[in-house]
Amino acid sequence: MQNTRRTGGSRAAGLLVALVLGAGLGLPRSAAAQEEPGEAWQRETPTPADVELTGYVGAILPMSMLGSQGDTLQAELSTRPAFAAELDLWLGGGFGIAFAGGIASPDLTLTRADIDTGQQTVEELGGADYLHGEAVLRWRPELTGSAAVLLPYFGAGAGVRRLSFEDDSGFEDTTDVVLVLNLGAQVRVSDGVHVRLDLRDLVSRFEGGPFENSDTQHDVFAQVGIGIGF
Repeated sequence: MQNTRRTGGSRAAGLLVALVLGAGLGLPRSAAAQEEPGEAWQRETPTPADVELTGYVGAILPMSMLGSQGDTLQAELSTRPAFAAELDLWLGGGFGIAFAGGIASPDLTLTRADIDTGQQTVEELGGADYLHGEAVLRWRPELTGSAAVLLPYFGAGAGVRRLSFEDDSGFEDTTDVVLVLNLGAQVRVSDGVHVRLDLRDLVSRFEGGPFENSDTQHDVFAQVGIGIGF
């Protein structure tokens, strides 16, 4: 009697599974299943986020002298690692505003040249703290789907930089206004995650040293960043 019940239960379970499978096979395909490959890619690749937060690591590359006095006295900052963070607010039409701040610690070098012999002596004056903050008006093309995986961007803005020197260096701490020129590219890694290659030039003038001439500064920051979108 028990065997008959088990057999009947097994047959009923098998019939139920067969009915469910049959119903599933008879149903029309879902919208996702009917999509062409390109349509599925576009659906899975969302439009860029309106708010993005990015952290950067890279290097400061001073492209000009910090100051000079003829050919006899020249001061410059060295290439050193740099770190920064940035908040982007995209407003529509491809335009957005980026608020960024960063820090670097380049070394300060003073080169003296003897007028008669032309012989040069290099003096290391210790490190300098380089702090900068800027607001950049930025533009990028409005792309969606597979084209949104790689987004170039261009921008310009203004900000400030703070240079702090060691007490015995003979240089005064200064806060200078900077013009910012910016370009880069953003690569989508996954939903809400991106990688950036960023290049920006901070243009300023230095007034804190014992120089007759204050050269126009071009402090280039080459950076790689990773960030998230909201």
